[in-house]
Amino acid sequence: MHNILILGGSGLVGTSIINEMNKYDKFQIYSTYFQNPVPLNQDRSFKLNIENPDNISILLNTLKPHSIVSCLRGDFNKQLILHIKVAEYLMENSGTLYFFSTTNVFDNDLSKPHYEDDLPNSHSDYGQYKIACEKRMTEILHDNVCILRLPQVWGKSSPRMNELLNSLHNNKDIVVYPKLFHNTNTDVMIAKQLCYIINNNLNGIFHLVPEDIIKYKDFYYELITGLGFKNAKIKNNFDEEGYFALLSKRNNEFPRQLRFTNKSVINYLIN
Repeated sequence: MHNILILGGSGLVGTSIINEMNKYDKFQIYSTYFQNPVPLNQDRSFKLNIENPDNISILLNTLKPHSIVSCLRGDFNKQLILHIKVAEYLMENSGTLYFFSTTNVFDNDLSKPHYEDDLPNSHSDYGQYKIACEKRMTEILHDNVCILRLPQVWGKSSPRMNELLNSLHNNKDIVVYPKLFHNTNTDVMIAKQLCYIINNNLNGIFHLVPEDIIKYKDFYYELITGLGFKNAKIKNNFDEEGYFALLSKRNNEFPRQLRFTNKSVINYLIN
C-alpha cells in the first residue's frame, strides 16, 4: 500500500484529488484540513495549523507517508517553513513531493506564454513565494519533487464558478480583459493528471494546462452564453494585456483522454 498525505485536502483541488485517488486500491490516503472537513474517515483526516510547524513533524512521523501532495494555503512565510520540514522528511525517507504552483511565477513577464523550462520571473508576493518554494524544494529533494504549475482553475461548484453565477443571477457587472490571453483547467482534470503522474513515476516540472490559449474575454463570453445568460452585463477592462498563460512541452506524456482544450473546459462546466 502506498501511503499518500494530501496537505490542504479540503480545498477545491485537494477534494478532487481525494475523490480521484479513492478509485485506486493501491493508495492509502490521508489528508490535512484547517477548518472545512475532507471527504475521508476521521481516522485519516487531521487538522493542521501552519501557525505551529511542529504539528507537521508529529504527523509525518506518525503516518510515514511515501508521497506528499501539497495544496496548502495560508501565510507565505509559514508555508515555506512547513514545506522545508516536509521536504527534509521526504529526503530522509526517500519520498516524493508533488507541489502545486501557479502561473503567477511568471507574472512579471506577460509578453508571451511560458513553458516548463522558462526562468520564473514574478513581481507579486504570491508568485515570489511560489518561486521560493519551488527552488527550495528542488534543492532539498532534487529528482524527488514534481512541480505542478496551474492556470486558472475551475470547477462546477468552485468559488470562481459560484461567484460568476451569483453575479449573473443578480445582474452584476462581469469584468473581462479583452487584451489578455490565458488558459484554464478543472479540478477534476487536475486530479486525474496527478494520479497519472504518480502512477507512472514522472517527475520534474509540469504545466497542467490545455493544448491552447484563449482570450480571457472569449472564454468568459462562451461560458456565460453556454450557461444560458444571453444579456449579461459584461464590462471591458483594458488595463491588463498580454499572456497570463502557460503552455507545456510535456502534454504528449499524457494519454489522449488527459489532454484537453479551453473549449472542453467550457463544455464540462456547462453540461
